[in-house]
Amino acid sequence: MIKEEYRGAEQWSRNRQAVFTVVWISFLSAAIGTMVFFALFDPVDLTGIFDADLDINRDAGYAAGFFFFWLHAWVSGWFVLRLVRRKRNWPRRISR
Repeated sequence: MIKEEYRGAEQWSRNRQAVFTVVWISFLSAAIGTMVFFALFDPVDLTGIFDADLDINRDAGYAAGFFFFWLHAWVSGWFVLRLVRRKRNWPRRISR
């Protein structure tokens, strides 16, 4: 029998923490955005806008809408993360 000691939770790197923070916040934003958007619009009615012959059921419309909102929120969060990190790494000017 192999016995290994538990050394505690693995510490994540700063980059991994940032990526998973953006993923989690974008997931929550997509969930709220999907609920609000589809409370106002029916996905079956929206398919007529893109293609009249497109036949999609309601569940597929909800799923596509959720992933669209999730991708949109993730890209926005990623850009914010990149801009914040770039701002922190700028050289500081010393005023005399």
